[in-house]
Amino acid sequence: MVDVKEVAHKVYRFETPIPRAGGVFAVYLISEPQGVLIEPGPAAAVPVIREAMQRVGMKGLACIIPTHIHMDHGGGMGTLAQLFPEARVLLHPTGARHAIDPTRLVEGTRTVFGPDFEDVYGPILPVPQSQVCVPEDGEVISVDGRELQVIYAPGHAQHHLAILDRSVHGLFCGEALGIPVHRTLPLAFPSVAPPNFDPELYLSTIEKLRQLRPRVVFYSHGPVVTREPESLMDSVAENTQAFGDLILNALRQGKSEEEVRCRLNDFMAGSLGIRMDEGGLAMTVGGYAVYYRRKGLV
Repeated sequence: MVDVKEVAHKVYRFETPIPRAGGVFAVYLISEPQGVLIEPGPAAAVPVIREAMQRVGMKGLACIIPTHIHMDHGGGMGTLAQLFPEARVLLHPTGARHAIDPTRLVEGTRTVFGPDFEDVYGPILPVPQSQVCVPEDGEVISVDGRELQVIYAPGHAQHHLAILDRSVHGLFCGEALGIPVHRTLPLAFPSVAPPNFDPELYLSTIEKLRQLRPRVVFYSHGPVVTREPESLMDSVAENTQAFGDLILNALRQGKSEEEVRCRLNDFMAGSLGIRMDEGGLAMTVGGYAVYYRRKGLV
């Protein structure tokens, strides 16, 4: 049975464990008469989402909002759009065309997650164009009087959005504010995904979101943070810069990416008290390396 918890007024959080897929992925429901789903996750999560909706008494959806279209956040949006044809799917303009025609999205997902990704995560189906909604940066969407402000938040991906729920002053940040570490002190490190990770935009987005002064941060790959969200933003900004400096210096010294991964892992263990798995290290070093090579810095 899915464990659904109310984490703010009419905001419900639950996790969608998926076989062979590690890490935490959280889905959020806003239980107004016209419901809102934030972070649909992959299609394999749809049965859990429907069970959670039943648990909180939600019969329909007015809005489906993936923070970005990477498979683990938005792979199930096409499936859900078919199940809820009255729902609007809110997307960044860069991501909208790939939701309507997911050919390139499927190809990229196969590259990252393997040719059999559908066996684990489910298919990536197209979203009908009639259901796609592309809000402007800063636009406020009203659902039963509840104001959801959409903020463009590039860096992790060009097509990344964040959503500020003004009724609880809570920010659904996706991966724009990194990955939090479960500790007594606020600590987070950047969430990096090649080939379009841009650390400069990532840092700019952190500052942009800081100006919203959220009281609550709803993480997708992590918990709900109510304590010192600004300190958490400081931490992810500092570590985004620190990771970048370390990786750039190592690449300029002619180190291989394997050597850079070892150096980064040692830094994380010494400075942050944590270690990253091999897949995460490869994504992080690869994302920065692609950016620096694109910029002609190495």
